[in-house]
Parts: sequence; C-alpha cells; structure tokens
Amino acid sequence: MTSASIPASPSPWTTPHPSPPPTYSPPLSFPPPDDLVPTVTRLHDIYSSVDLPHQTARWHALVARFKALYDRPMTFVARSPGRVNLIGEHIDYSWFPVLPMATVHDVLVAVCVLPQNDPATDDRIILSNVSSSKYPTRVFNTHDFQDPFFEISTSGTDVDWSAYFLAGLKGALMFSKLCATETTPLPTMRVLVDGDIPPCAGLSASSAFVCSSLLAVLAATTSSMIEKSFLVNSSVISERVLGVNSGGMDQAASVFGVRDHALLVDFRPLVSAKPVRVLDTVPPLCFVLANSLVVAANRAETGPDTYNVRVVEAVLAAEILARKYTVGRLEIRDGFGGTLRGFYDRVCEQEGWTMGDRESEERAVREVVRRVQETFDRDQYSLDEVAEKLGQKTEDMVRKYMTRFPIMAKYLNLRDRSIHVIEESFRVKCFSSLLASSTHHLRTLSGSESRPYFDALGALMNASQASCANLFDCSCPEVDELTQIARRYGAAGSRITGTGWGGCTVSLVRADKVADVIDGLKKEYYAVRYPELSGSQLEQAVFAIRPGNGTVLAKIEAV
Repeated sequence: MTSASIPASPSPWTTPHPSPPPTYSPPLSFPPPDDLVPTVTRLHDIYSSVDLPHQTARWHALVARFKALYDRPMTFVARSPGRVNLIGEHIDYSWFPVLPMATVHDVLVAVCVLPQNDPATDDRIILSNVSSSKYPTRVFNTHDFQDPFFEISTSGTDVDWSAYFLAGLKGALMFSKLCATETTPLPTMRVLVDGDIPPCAGLSASSAFVCSSLLAVLAATTSSMIEKSFLVNSSVISERVLGVNSGGMDQAASVFGVRDHALLVDFRPLVSAKPVRVLDTVPPLCFVLANSLVVAANRAETGPDTYNVRVVEAVLAAEILARKYTVGRLEIRDGFGGTLRGFYDRVCEQEGWTMGDRESEERAVREVVRRVQETFDRDQYSLDEVAEKLGQKTEDMVRKYMTRFPIMAKYLNLRDRSIHVIEESFRVKCFSSLLASSTHHLRTLSGSESRPYFDALGALMNASQASCANLFDCSCPEVDELTQIARRYGAAGSRITGTGWGGCTVSLVRADKVADVIDGLKKEYYAVRYPELSGSQLEQAVFAIRPGNGTVLAKIEAV
C-alpha cells in the first residue's frame, strides 16, 4: 500500500554522505566462522551478559516443563534465532546481497531421543509447545515418514503450526537420502518447542522454526557434524514445500549470525555471510525495533497475492530484459527463472565495466534503470501483455512461472519492482561500506564529528523505506507512521524490515537518543492506536535490539 505521505524514492546516488565521503570499498569483514554448526554447553556461549538473566530463567522453565511433560530429560536443544534486515528488502531472490542481523529472540526445539531398548519407545514423535493453548500437541508415527518425500498438508489459509516442524523433518530426511548421508532410522522422539520471536511480525519466526526443526532431526539421526551452509540450503528448500519461494536471506541470517555484527549475505556463487561489526561508533550505534501490530504477510498463508507475486514479477522482468537487450540466457535460480542480478551483471560485462568503485556502480545502476524504464513504460501489465513481451503464449508463461508456487494476480508491475531491486542493491553496498568505515574512523570522533556518518546511514534507510512503500508496495500506513514518528524523535533512519505488508520497523538511533525514540513511539503510536496495551505488552512491542549469535546445538546438563 503506497502512502502519499512518503516521498518518492530518491535515486540512491543522491543520498547525502559525510564530507569528505569515506572511500568506497568492499565492506570490512572478519574471517568467516567455522562452517560447522557449533555445539555449546553454556548459555553464555549463546547470549550476551545483558540477556543472560532473562534467558537463564526461560531455559530453566523449558527444562522443568520438558521433565514434567515427558518424565525424562531432554537430549539436546536446537536453537535458531530470528532476524532483522537492516537494508536490502526483497532483493535476495534476485540474488543481490543483503544486510541482515540475527536477533536474540529465537526458537528452541528441545528433543529427547528414545533408544530402541527404552520401554517407552513407541515409534511416535510427540510434538508439544510451551504455549499449548495456542499450539496444541500433535502426534506422528515415524513409519509415516519412511518416504522422505511425504506430503505436508497446507490446504486453506490457516497452516497448522506443526507444518513448520514437518517441513524441517522432511528436509532432513530428503537431503540425507539425496546426499547418501549415513543416518539411523527416524527414532522415537519427544519434542517441546519454545519461541519468543513475535509471529507474523516480519522477523522470520517461521524460518527460524524450520531451521531449528531441521537441525533437531539431523542431530537425532546422524552423529556427523552439520555444516552451516548445508543447513541454510536445506532450510530454504524445506520451507518451499510450504509454498514459499524463499530467497535464502532469512535462513542465512539465522544460521550464520554473529554477536555484535551484521551479515553481508551474498548468494553467488554460493551462499556466504561476511560479518560486519556494527557497534564501534561514538556514540554507540543502536537499533530500535517497533512492531506495528499489523500482521505481516505470512508467506505460507498470504504469499499467493503478496510475496510470491513479487518473486514472479522480478523473474519475469529479468527474462524480458534479457530478451530485449540480447544479453544471452540468464543463469536460472533453482530451476525457476533468471534474476535481475543476472541481467545487471550481463549489462556490466557487455559495457566492459569493472565493478568495485562507487562511480562504476552508480553508472551501472543508472544504465540498468534506464533500460528498465525503456522496456516497461507503465506500471501495470496484464498477463497477456507480459507473455507477449516474453515471446510466449500466456498459458505457457503461466504454467512455467506461476504454478510452481501459488500465485493470485491478473496484473503485474514489472517496472517499479525492477527499479526498487536495482536501486536497493546499491543502497546495500553503500550502507555496508559505511559500516565498515565506521569501524576504522568513528572510534576516535566526538559526537558532533560522527553525526554525518549516522545521517548518511539513516538517509539510505529512509530511501529504502520510500522505495518499499512507493515502488515495491510492501509497506502499509501503520508502518509508514512508525517510521515518521521515529525520525521526529531522533532516529537517523527508519524503515520496514521483513516480508512487509505489516510487521516491524527498524530504526537507526544514536545511543543517547534511544529513550527519546522509544518514548515518542509509545506516546504517538501505541497510546493512540493501541491504548489497551499493558506495560509488559508495550515492552514487547518496542525495544532496542542488538545483533545476536546464530544457530547452535545446545547440550546443557544444568542451566
């Protein structure tokens, strides 16, 4: 929903920068962490000292609940966090890099694996949830999963919560079979799930649940260490069985997360994540998360007329552009279609442009946007008109691009979606470069001297929000209002984060302005729209956040 109060998306190369601007260079990154999912034995290995008291109490309750429910201790806990995307919305499925961070909030899948000689072994998986009144217990027979390609029921708009666990289970069994991994038969399992990621808030609770479930089943069926890259790729495919054409950002951020770091996630040639430290500024750089309390698009339930449509629009735009400008066949993403990054890279190759400096990137963005505008002279095209541009019959186009995942659309907007993707990808490069510069330059600067860097980062976030609202049409009036209030009270930048059509905003705030921004949001948004919220509910709706650690397998004997 486009908001008239948000200005049209400014060109990314006109975003203000400090004077003199920092040298444009690839983002500073630390050596990639070990690619194996770590096994931890202390909560301190997962959470920071700030979060440890609350999380210790939470894990105590989980241990006690598990013992009371199943009369036995848990064997391990598979833990995956949610994510907040700082910038780079809806460009991962076009294979452009994005800049998310893992959150402290997570999904815990506690498991007891019963050995064959245990009297209680009954070839059943009992799946329970700490919030049992909302998520009732489900029971499955392990024999039903002898074929790893079993079907998961996702009929209707209300997907049962257990479907996300089953998606992870299916992924674990399917990829173990395809990769000929040595595994034991699916054992009797007792499972208890606890999640503190707000559902349908655009923070990837569903992806975290699938990641944790897949890891839990792998840990129960194999003694091998599990590679992070394998877990990411398997989780992406696993979530697609629910009808979601996921791009991979959510899973990568959850699995590769590093405390106090954002992640520059790239998808070519393979999925990779480079940590970029975000807290070395004076005053400290902070982020404030605000939940609009408008239910964000649940990709498994509302994807057919929101998320999945955007994926198809991006793919069809790339294919049409490649055909018009004869750049050759684009590399196919997951057997589905070409990508806008593929077209962008081909244009750069044809023109002989070497990427890596700001001037070249600006020139490439300008040229690709010009070609998009030349190809698509209006915002709406019927399916017949799109098929004509593609050089195909409408029924053939629909069969190839609009049946693998459920789609509900009679008209497609190829121009605005493409411009957003291309310009947003450039904003990611500028933002990550500035963060890297701050690590070197801002440690010694006073507050007044560091302000231009905050302003430059904030301007990129604001431009991203305007583009999400006006070009990609994935914002909503409530989210627009939250971003405007945050800026009025001192946020350098504020934007939607996540799938969109509701959910949360993330705001870049100097540490000395955090209290002002949170108070302003409570006064002008929550007190007006949701006066019935209690104090504790308000604390869960708007709060400061920090980047957290990624997926782990926890074997903690005593919490």
